[in-house]
Amino acid sequence: MKLYKTARLIWTFYRSFVLASVVISICCIKLLWDYDFMIFGLLFWFKVATLGLIFYFINSYKSNHYYYYQNLGVSRTLLWATTLGFELFLFMFFAVLAYQIR
Repeated sequence: MKLYKTARLIWTFYRSFVLASVVISICCIKLLWDYDFMIFGLLFWFKVATLGLIFYFINSYKSNHYYYYQNLGVSRTLLWATTLGFELFLFMFFAVLAYQIR
């Protein structure tokens, strides 16, 4: 039950920026599809930079936002590590999938 509760809290946190992340990922995959795999390095670092910007903006305007999650037993580090790791995994998965289909 604890794992389910933690996963739901992480999903609640992730929903605050999932739209921006998905749109950026779709644009990167579209560019990867058009320009072949030689542009992957540039797109990877662009994705990392945009995740850094998302991290900065979420932290700058929602500083009290973390108390909700901390009171429920989920640390700030766990929230960010899980969501950013999932985002990079999802990006890599779709990049490889697009490359294999093409």
